[in-house]
Amino acid sequence: MKRHGFLLLGIALSAILMAWTLRGLHLEELGQILRGLELSWLLAGTLFYFVAVILRTWRWGILLHRLRPTGFRERFVALTIGYMGNNLYPARAGELLRAYVLQRRCGISMSAALGTIVVERVLDGLMVVFLAMVALLFFPLPASLRPAVIAGGGVFGGALLVLLGMAQSAAKLRDLLGRISQRRSGFWVERVTAFLSRFLDGLMVLQRPASALAVGGLTALIWLAEAGTYGLVLMAFPFRTSFFSLLVMTAAVNLATALPSAPGYIGTFEAPGVAVLHAFGIPSGMAITYTLVLHLVLWLPITLLGLSLFLREGLRGVVRPLHIPPSSL
Repeated sequence: MKRHGFLLLGIALSAILMAWTLRGLHLEELGQILRGLELSWLLAGTLFYFVAVILRTWRWGILLHRLRPTGFRERFVALTIGYMGNNLYPARAGELLRAYVLQRRCGISMSAALGTIVVERVLDGLMVVFLAMVALLFFPLPASLRPAVIAGGGVFGGALLVLLGMAQSAAKLRDLLGRISQRRSGFWVERVTAFLSRFLDGLMVLQRPASALAVGGLTALIWLAEAGTYGLVLMAFPFRTSFFSLLVMTAAVNLATALPSAPGYIGTFEAPGVAVLHAFGIPSGMAITYTLVLHLVLWLPITLLGLSLFLREGLRGVVRPLHIPPSSL
């Protein structure tokens, strides 16, 4: 029941944000802008987006290396299927699906894989917040975005400190989990302690400064590549804005997509994107059309590729990632 309530809340928020975003759009203007697009630049943006996907696959290999060396292809397949799941299911359920595929292909437990994914997400969040904070220094962001930037910095910064503390105290935490499992018997106690122990395995990369630095550097490259995709899609339109404004937009939309929404981040992507472009003086119709087209470029190709790989992997039985058997964890 709670899960359904969360989904309904996300759908309602998406509907409100989309209604707010589209309020100034006229269909005639939309059609005129779309007819004038240079499709070659859209294709370039679509292809360039996969540079970020390749970098993410490389970064995940560094995070997984302490657990077990994995092949690039195995990681790419799991990551792409996971992104498809994030785009089609609510509550980022694709992350579970991604860990499940990796377990099937490489034998790494889902719990440990999820530990590496949590590290990824925290680093991504920190990089996005960093971009937004730089924006605050050089450009007056809309007042509605400032609390989100400050809150995001606190949340992701605090999460990183927690993960670092867990990684550095892994031996003590495992000893504590062992004592708990000895004193309290039962199915769920064993499940939870085993899950947490394997989850700690996924944080071990944080114990090695060289690996952590490599992961941080790749995270910066990933988000520059993502902003590059924004820039290539922009070239298909008859207006121009600075790369700095696209960095601000990248930060804003990715902070907002952490909010509950309908599958595919509908509304939570468009509303902050249009707000940032308005702040940089882009006319309403052009800002809305660009944001809608950009969202489609970021959503459709990776979803289709992930769905194709999902079917090739024989995962038709996993209809809903949230229903993956607990024993797989």
